[in-house]
Amino acid sequence: MTAFLSFALLLGLIAGAFLVLPLVRRRTPGARAPLAAAVTLLVLLMAALGFYALFGEAYWRAAPADVEPDQSIASLARNVEHHPDDEPGWLRLAEGYAGLGNYALALRCYESANRLSGGRDPAALSGMGEAMLLQEDAGRNDKAAELLERALQIDPRNPKALYYTAVMAYRDGRLELARERFSAMIALGPPESVRTALQRQIEDIDTQLRAQSAGKASGASAAVSPASASASASADATRIRLHVTLSPALARQLPPTGVLFVFVRSADGGPPLAVKRSTLTLPQDLDLSDTDAMVASRAMKPGQDVAVVARISASGSATPSSGDLYGEVRAVAGSGKILPLQIDQRSP
Repeated sequence: MTAFLSFALLLGLIAGAFLVLPLVRRRTPGARAPLAAAVTLLVLLMAALGFYALFGEAYWRAAPADVEPDQSIASLARNVEHHPDDEPGWLRLAEGYAGLGNYALALRCYESANRLSGGRDPAALSGMGEAMLLQEDAGRNDKAAELLERALQIDPRNPKALYYTAVMAYRDGRLELARERFSAMIALGPPESVRTALQRQIEDIDTQLRAQSAGKASGASAAVSPASASASASADATRIRLHVTLSPALARQLPPTGVLFVFVRSADGGPPLAVKRSTLTLPQDLDLSDTDAMVASRAMKPGQDVAVVARISASGSATPSSGDLYGEVRAVAGSGKILPLQIDQRSP
């Protein structure tokens, strides 16, 4: 059993390297040095392996010590063949294939589990996202990101979804979100070695954030690079400016602690086009643009008609809960107007 688990972890390390190396590779002349990227890669892989050991150990420990991996897989496969509606069985088989590095078959099994759950099982959703990423098919990265975010909407504590979305946020320069996700992983109580690795990653992010703040302060009068100017122009073309208030009728129902979430949604449904998390201070002015997109390929477009929802979460979770206070307003991306958004409703 130890030999098999070591073999599975080795495969995970190799696959993880193929995934994370492109994510932290330099993209612009101003990117961080290769040495820093290598350190980041090491930390992320340590976190990945630790969480596999922490959350994947229970299943393998349940198997008899004298059963070989292939025999275990065969037994799981026979089980779902005879019981095709056994969602947990499909999940166990998927994890087995993933442990052997066969992500194509793992994806098929996760998809079966996802169909049986009606798309509501975070384990199936996060497993599908992981399998897509580890198959090294860049064309499916956006879909994988959507699945992982959906998993977090259902279960904000899903370790697999937290890890991969943190890595992708780090890759895209969304350091605040990456820090939030890595911190959430620490809150899950991982082994000390994993906690230390995650803490180092957070410290690295904090260093970058401080450097960015210092750079903004000292470079306020400096010339703007073409890349920065382009990103700024894109954000301005999609920016939605809001003045968020709370209805006086709901003032007594405001939770003593909580978080304000603001979502931009498309008329055709699907994952939010943009999300922002803020402290619960009302009234409050804030804005969203395509830079707040969860998935790069699904961001606001200039002039797009959207719905903006502000929701107060007493638990701090992005997942809607009964009793949440919320408000909604229609908007046009990039209109430049400051829109009043009053939180005046309560979820049943």
